[in-house]
Amino acid sequence: MEAFKLLVVDDEPQVAHALRRLFRREGFEVQVAFNGSEALERLKEFSPDIVLTDFRMPGMTGSELLQRVKRSHPLALRLIISGYADFKSVVASVNDGEICRFISKPWDDAELVTYLKALLRQRETMAQLYAPFRAAPQNVSAEVGMSDASMVLKVQMSDPAFPAEQALSIIERFAGVLAADSLKVVGGLLERYGGRLSFVAEVGGPQRLRLELPVRAEEAQPSERPGVGNA
Repeated sequence: MEAFKLLVVDDEPQVAHALRRLFRREGFEVQVAFNGSEALERLKEFSPDIVLTDFRMPGMTGSELLQRVKRSHPLALRLIISGYADFKSVVASVNDGEICRFISKPWDDAELVTYLKALLRQRETMAQLYAPFRAAPQNVSAEVGMSDASMVLKVQMSDPAFPAEQALSIIERFAGVLAADSLKVVGGLLERYGGRLSFVAEVGGPQRLRLELPVRAEEAQPSERPGVGNA
């Protein structure tokens, strides 16, 4: 199995090197950058599964860096690791949807490794769900995001919205990917609100998967649940 790739960004060399040693021992391929600009240079040739960055750095904050990462590497997990003094600023960035997680310094090595490996298992599922959109037309884009309770795949069009029939077709493919995955879909809910068609898949336990598509307002509201049993 190919090693997971991690980019560590911190302007304190001792912190960056400590994280590199920790995750190399766990079998990760790790690269280090000491500021946001250097990280962006690394990203031209290195495609990480995780970007773990300090928040307060000279020239470019961790939040600003992760906004760039979100556009260039949408499937990369984006994490801030910083002291509690930066918590309010970090929360503002989370509310903007630019950061996946916040990790407080100092960290516990074993807890941090376990935490990131759990996130990576979720990320592998999201990569499968994202795959059908890689070859989508240029006016179609997909964005993924995760929390402890849900994984969300949001699809956008510059057109500006899908016809309802096309949206339903995409949702059917989404449900089909889930059926082929290790996750067992035990139920689903299809609903329409605010110009969006949303399909929520129940996959057992507390976690749900959600696909959201913009649809044309004048089209009829769907009433069926595609490809899954009743919730």
